[in-house]
This record gives sequence, structure tokens and C-alpha cells, in this order.
Amino acid sequence: MTTEDKTCKCFDACCEAEKSLMRLIGDQDKARERCLRVCNLLDKIDEEESNHEVKVFKAVADPTRLKILKLLFGGELCICDIMIALKKPQSSISRNLAILEDAGLIKERKDGKWCHYRLSDGAVIEMINLANLIKEK
Repeated sequence: MTTEDKTCKCFDACCEAEKSLMRLIGDQDKARERCLRVCNLLDKIDEEESNHEVKVFKAVADPTRLKILKLLFGGELCICDIMIALKKPQSSISRNLAILEDAGLIKERKDGKWCHYRLSDGAVIEMINLANLIKEK
């Protein structure tokens, strides 16, 4: 561990965590080392990036929105096509599309009064495919 790694920016919280670890582990040096390791890992987490990731996962966590994404695997669709496929009213589909768009998962293209939607990136397909790999066996 370098000298830089032996200091922590969250002094009070780290001291409390270190005391808790000390009670669990029984070794002051190991408790300090583990506490500093965790604090340094926490410092590397980008809060803004994490907030975006939460937005993406929340958007995909809804069954209707997941179905919309899967429909868009086949290419661009008009909102009316999505309404027909999911048997849901326009207001519900529009709200769900807005959430997906806000999360950066889909893109909108206007053609007169019609709105067409498509996946924003191939990574959306990969993300859903990865979820299928992770599922319980």
C-alpha cells in the first residue's frame, strides 16, 4: 500500500467503520487496511455516472418498457405500431417511451405528426442479452 493509499478522505465515517471492523476482525491493522481499501474504492465511483446507470436500470426494470425495447430490436416503429402490439393506450406508451428516451435507450424521429422510435445503440441489445446470460439456472 502506498503512502497515498494510507489516508482517507472520509475521516469520521472511516474511523467508525474501522472501529466496527476492529470489533469483527479483532486486528487493528487488518481493520484499518480493509477500511482504507473500501474508502479508496468508494472514491473512484463517479456519482454522476452512477446516477445515469440507475436511470438506465430503472427504465429497463419495467415490463412494458422492456417489451418496447424488444419490439424495437426489429427496427424503427411508429408509436401506433407499439400501441397495437402491446394493446396499451397512447398515453401509457408515450409515457414509457419518454422514460426510455430520457435514459438514452431509444431515439425519436418525427415525420410530420408521426413519431418513430428506434434503439439508440446496439449496446441496448447487448445489455438485454447479458441479462439473459445472468438469469438463474
